[in-house]
Amino acid sequence: MNLPVPKFNSFKEAIGYRYTCPLCTSNLYINDRDLARDLINDHGHESSGDTSKISFFISLIEKDTISIDLETDEVQIIFNDRMSKTIWTGPGTPKIQAPPIYNGRFMHGLTIDCKNCCQYSFTLQIHFNLLNKVLSGIYLNSETISIEDGNIVHEIKNSYAAQVTYYSYFMKDGDSKKLPLPLIPLNLLDPKETVARIRNLLIFS
Repeated sequence: MNLPVPKFNSFKEAIGYRYTCPLCTSNLYINDRDLARDLINDHGHESSGDTSKISFFISLIEKDTISIDLETDEVQIIFNDRMSKTIWTGPGTPKIQAPPIYNGRFMHGLTIDCKNCCQYSFTLQIHFNLLNKVLSGIYLNSETISIEDGNIVHEIKNSYAAQVTYYSYFMKDGDSKKLPLPLIPLNLLDPKETVARIRNLLIFS
């Protein structure tokens, strides 16, 4: 039986799903590769100094962004300055390119990970209704842990959206393997116990 994909009631609740790494207890941070790069500073917030919002590109070509308030879930669409994108059709006043009308659903992935040991991360899937400019849903898309055990590195990725656990191991001699399995709950209090359960499952399958 498939398990429901974990859903959050607010953006603040979602990014607070886990504050510290279960493997090294360091603080977790938003990975800035998922944000609008020219708007962020080193802390993963907008460079304007407003640390209550983060932004994502709706259009990489036009550089239009959508921002969400971390406290209120208020959503804004911000159009890039189009004054430089004028259309000259002849004598007279040039036409300024009008911003597009965004509607439908916009989905974006946001990864929160450990920058200390790099062995744990979780990814959120954020759904926006562009026409109404609202957050329409936010889900725990996946969760990944890596565990070193002697000369083997085990990687376990739970894809809650696909209801699959991807188990990989990497040997120091270069051997590696990746296997899809039915979704297996992670024991983040004892990650090695999760590895043992998976290894036992593979032996008897």
